[in-house]
Amino acid sequence: MMRRAVWIAFAAVCVLSATSWIVPRSEGLPALELQGIRYGLIGVFAFFEARGRVRFGSVGLRVAAAGTGFFGVPMVVGEWARFGVPEISRSALFAMVPVVVVIVVAAGDEERGVRRFLVPALVGLGGLLLLLPLQFSGSARGRLMQAAVCLAVVLVGLSSVWLHRLLRGWTLSEALAVVCLSNALFLLVSIAVRGELVWPWSELASVVSLSSLVDLLEVVLLMWLLRAMVPVRFASRYLLIPLLTLFEGYGLIRPGLTVRVVSGMVLLAAGAGMLLFLKAGEEETLLSLR
Repeated sequence: MMRRAVWIAFAAVCVLSATSWIVPRSEGLPALELQGIRYGLIGVFAFFEARGRVRFGSVGLRVAAAGTGFFGVPMVVGEWARFGVPEISRSALFAMVPVVVVIVVAAGDEERGVRRFLVPALVGLGGLLLLLPLQFSGSARGRLMQAAVCLAVVLVGLSSVWLHRLLRGWTLSEALAVVCLSNALFLLVSIAVRGELVWPWSELASVVSLSSLVDLLEVVLLMWLLRAMVPVRFASRYLLIPLLTLFEGYGLIRPGLTVRVVSGMVLLAAGAGMLLFLKAGEEETLLSLR
């Protein structure tokens, strides 16, 4: 029953992310400020749900740091780099997350069995690069932004593995309270440092919208999956989400298919499928950090 719930939640996260472009986005607060408020609302609600029994010691600080590395830092980097690194290139770069996760997990002496997942991760990455060729700016500022996005990709992979290990024994409410409150603080402080923090009360209504509801649901599901799903399987979402988005786009627009597009989609599907379903001996032992 637990395994079925994990797969249902994982499928829901992938579908929600892949179809997010369909959900109308409310005009109002800037993206980072809006997301910071959303994280704050989730964190406060989770804190009261946990009845204040939240760990804010050394382990809590590590969870907060890992949670910020997984959620907040990539958002800030993406917002800063959006004029120097096109969205297509950023999506292609984040397909490297499964490669990073496999390398991190395989680094342990007991994790030798997970190395077989490196090939599927590279196959999926190659497929996405065929579909979304990288486009970069030649300026010094553009290269700096590219480097920042690459570092964010590595940080997401590291943080997902770190969170999977740290959150064992934590309730979902505890995890949401620490991670969401730390992300809310990080996002709002980062905006304030840039001198962009504003509070137009007339635009706060954008917090209550369909897009906010979808984002809140996605954050809760992601936190649950970070605890319940082994890191390599979880990282396959960075291949599955682009694949589902491409299927939706081709289904709606029906452009002509080329050999490159078909080859890319086949490789992307093969890589994601192998990451999800390739068997390894004593799988749970091999894929979970101790």
